[in-house]
Amino acid sequence: MLVFTRRVLLLCQVALLAACSSTAGNNATPAAPAAPVAPTVSSDIGTALDSAPEAANGHLVIRNLSIHPDAGSPAILMNFVSDGPAQGGVPCIACVNGAQSNDTVGLTGPSSYIPKGAVWQYSMSYSDIAYKGKCKLAWVISSGKKIIDSFSATINLTSAGGFVLYALNRNRPAYSGSATLTGKVTCSVHSQSTTAPLYFQ
Repeated sequence: MLVFTRRVLLLCQVALLAACSSTAGNNATPAAPAAPVAPTVSSDIGTALDSAPEAANGHLVIRNLSIHPDAGSPAILMNFVSDGPAQGGVPCIACVNGAQSNDTVGLTGPSSYIPKGAVWQYSMSYSDIAYKGKCKLAWVISSGKKIIDSFSATINLTSAGGFVLYALNRNRPAYSGSATLTGKVTCSVHSQSTTAPLYFQ
């Protein structure tokens, strides 16, 4: 009987120590959050972006900034892709009344719902950290693996440092329903892309 009691007490002590150990483990420093994953582009959309035909009559604005990148900085950084009703006068830089500085931009009103019969304006912006030369800006509108529209523009940067904003107007494709707008900038071996949802009435 005495041996049995000691054995039960010993088992209780072991269980108590295990419980304390697991509680103490909760006070450990939590692991760092995972790094954000860059959006991936499916091969069909990637092919459409790389082969998107050149579209005419876009509007380019560049804001030169004094940037002194460190050795690990990328050459370019994607800012955004956007869309809204087609109109003249935008995009523009230093055009926001009452802003603290002239480091501002103006865009057409953002609206990813495209009514029937509308002509739409598609914009893209990226930061040029340390690149001079030609860059291709490409847009693809897709629904799943179906490519609804694709178009591109080529620009030439004569100096590095600042941000680039480009927009062009596009007639509405013969499509209704949900879609995805993908924008990609490619400057030599450097490229980045991002997406936004669309809906065609």
